[in-house]
Formats: sequence, C-alpha cells, structure tokens
Amino acid sequence: MFLSVVVLVSLSVTSALDKTEPVVDSSYIAAVYEHNVILNPDPRVPLSRPAALQHMQQNLDIYEEQAARAAQQGVQILVFPEDGIQGFNFSRSSIFNYLETIPDPQQQSWNPCTEPGKYNKTEVLQRLSCMARRYNLYLVANMGDLQPCPLQTDPSSSCPSDGRWQFNTNVVFRSDGLLVGRYHKHNLYFEAAFDDPPQPEIITFDTPFAGRFGLITCFDILFHKPTVNLVMMVGTQI
Repeated sequence: MFLSVVVLVSLSVTSALDKTEPVVDSSYIAAVYEHNVILNPDPRVPLSRPAALQHMQQNLDIYEEQAARAAQQGVQILVFPEDGIQGFNFSRSSIFNYLETIPDPQQQSWNPCTEPGKYNKTEVLQRLSCMARRYNLYLVANMGDLQPCPLQTDPSSSCPSDGRWQFNTNVVFRSDGLLVGRYHKHNLYFEAAFDDPPQPEIITFDTPFAGRFGLITCFDILFHKPTVNLVMMVGTQI
C-alpha cells in the first residue's frame, strides 16, 4: 500500500474572546486513503496526453470507488496520497503530458465540475471536482501543476531554461466541487520532474465542520519553511 503523505494541519483552536469556546463543532469525520498506485511501467518514456490520461483515469477510477465508500460512512473530508494519480520516477520531460495548469483559487473562483470549458487540458481537475460534488465531501488530492514562467537572461532567475515551472501540487475541492486550495510542495525529495516554487507558500482553506486547515506535503514536515511558518502565521490570526 502507498501511504498518504499529503498532510493537513488543523489550525483552528479556540475563540480569541473565550479560550474555552470552540470555534467549530467538537468533532468531524476525516478519512485518509492509502493507495496501491497503478504505475506507469516505464515512467522515463514520454506518453501522449491521451495515453497519460488513460493511465491516470485508472487510478482515478479507484479514487471514485473510495470516495463513494467514504461518503457512505459520513466522511466530511477525504485525503488522497502524494503521487497517487500519476505515480513517480518520471523525468522532467516524461511527466509533461501528465500535468495540468491549475489556476490559483485565491485569485479566481472556479468549479471545474460545473464549468468544465473554462480552461483547456483540465480533465483530472474536472474528475476530482465532480467527485467532491457527487459525494458531498471536501477532497484533497495530489497532482502535477504546469505554470509558465518568463525566461530571463539573469542566471540567478528561478525560471527553468524550458520556460515552465512543474510543481508537485496539492489541490482541495469544497463539497460542491469548488477549487479552494492549491499548494506547491517546497521541499522536494529526489523529484527530478518537479521544481521548487520560487517562494514557500502558506496555503489554508476553511471548512464549516472543522474550521481552518493548512497544507503541506511529505518532506515539508521536517522543515521550518513552510511548516513552522504556517502554524506561527495562522496562529497569530486566531
């Protein structure tokens, strides 16, 4: 089994006015799914977009089954694992057709399930969004994000030479399918396919059943940035 290493950090504690009064309900039901990933047998060989989608849909079919089971058990937030959709051991070029350009939900509102035509090449985002909407739960998943960056002559520029950033990314969907979180993993662990984001990100999202959560991924948990910064910054706002 593949252990989930997408990490949720619960950031809601007590009211600023009354330290004994909970901000949200005293309990909620969360589920973390350990996934036996269907792997690409030769991840170093580039695939076409249709072939990459066909591979990812095999894992997403299993996600769908598990989301249905979670909903039957009253789960309110379901967390899927890092690399669970596409697998791992890709090169920078071979993962390209597995990637989707994920818009920043802090800048624009988008529900991929109800607005599938708003962006091109977002089939995985649409599937995850509809999963959250169909089963009426918050859904956290990990996938690859492709973002363009401006090529610069300055050798200290963080933009890769091919003019694009490729990020190991967590996405969060609200129970109606709205995209409410996008976090780029900062501390990579031998991940040749992905880039470090230019700056560590502090990403949170709110829920009606447990207040605020923060997002980090796997190796991030061992580092001050962004993990300690996340807790410290949000803690000052409570």
